[in-house]
Formats: sequence, C-alpha cells, structure tokens
Amino acid sequence: MRTTLLRAGSLAAAVLAGSTGVAAADDAVTGSAFGASAGASLVPGGKAATLDTGPLAASSSRGPATASVADAPLGGLVTAKALTSSVVPGADSVAAKAAAAEVTLPLLGPAAGRVPSIRLVSARCAAADGRVTGSSDLAGATLGRLGTLPAATAPNQRLGVPGVAEVIVNEQLQRYDGSLEVTALHVKLLGGELGRGDVKLASVVCGPAKERAPEAPPRPDAPRQVVVVPAGAPQTGDGSLAAEG
Repeated sequence: MRTTLLRAGSLAAAVLAGSTGVAAADDAVTGSAFGASAGASLVPGGKAATLDTGPLAASSSRGPATASVADAPLGGLVTAKALTSSVVPGADSVAAKAAAAEVTLPLLGPAAGRVPSIRLVSARCAAADGRVTGSSDLAGATLGRLGTLPAATAPNQRLGVPGVAEVIVNEQLQRYDGSLEVTALHVKLLGGELGRGDVKLASVVCGPAKERAPEAPPRPDAPRQVVVVPAGAPQTGDGSLAAEG
C-alpha cells in the first residue's frame, strides 16, 4: 500500500509539472513579423480578379527567426526589391522588425496620378516588463496626389481618395489580448473603381508583455534562541537531577 501511494503521488506531481510547463509555454511573450501581404478582389478593365499572397518574408518567435524575399511582385499591385523580417525572443520579452525596400504601388497609380514609390518602409515593436512599444518609418516617399508624408509620422495617419482607397501610415492597433500590431503602410481598397482589398507593408506584432515578478525581500537572519536551563539540571554539571530516580 505504501508503494502504491508513493507512485500515485509521483504521478500527480508529474502531471502537475507537465501542466505547469504547458501553461508557461502558452503564457510566453511572443512576436511575429512579415515584409508584405496582399489580398484583394480587383476590377482591372472591368474584369474581376482575385489575389491572395499571404504573408511574405514571415518570421516569428516560434521560428523561423529571420526571413527574406527578393523582387516580390505581389500580383502587380505592389512591387518591392527586398522584403525582410526578424524576431528576437528573450526571457519574458520579444523584439520584432520588418522592412520593404524600393517599393512601388501600381494599384494606386490611377488615384495618385502617377505610380507612388517609397525607398524604404520599416516597422518594429518590443514587449518587456509589462510594456509594449512600436514605431515605423518611411523614407523617400513619393505619393503624387495622395499627399506627402514626413519620414516619421504619428500613429494612424490617413490619406487617400474617398470611396476609392485609403492609405494608413504607421498603423498601430492594440489587440484585445494586450499585444500591439504595427504596420508601416496599410493600403485599403474601398470597393470603388479599383476594387476591394488590403495591402500591408512591413508589419509586426509583439506581446502581450508580462510584468516582471517582484523580487522577494531578503530574509532576515534568524534570531538566536535563548535556552533557560533550570538550576540543578544535568546540563549544569552538578548531577543533582540525574541522581534522582
């Protein structure tokens, strides 16, 4: 019976340890990133066409840690000479970044009066110690009639053509679970003459961040115990109590 109880206790401890391990994995601070994606239902020349590239040059904290794609056409909606992304996990932290270089946006040509181009778009985020931060940059942006943008903009700046297309720069979305999604450039086709869909360039997600557990205060030295020995006890050496009985 004793052996059975020990085995049952060991089994319960193993199950508890396994459950704790799963919970720890699910509670990890995670991150992901991709260079570009395009999904749209287009109406070029009055003919319907569908495009769905999925995330290109995608990486995550679960792997792969880095990714790159050269000369990405994205179905003619967007072109980019290079797409890159990387995610660096740490102990209760993560950092992610993504970039697209030498970008052109043929899908916005009719609305902009020329094919918009951007030399470099990039986004980054980090989660650690209960905080999630993110930012993005655009360099060498030429957007024609859509407007002009500085290299660094405040989150969620919008421009475009009403009813046709909207361009969101430095899009930052706080998710319900506390994670942060940052997309350097998000083009939305609104269902007008160009069709309907989404194109994202340089997008990252980090979090949610876990607060660092407070450190336990140092334990004070245990107080010394004082033992009172009554007179005549054997410890006094006179043997008075030892002689009794």
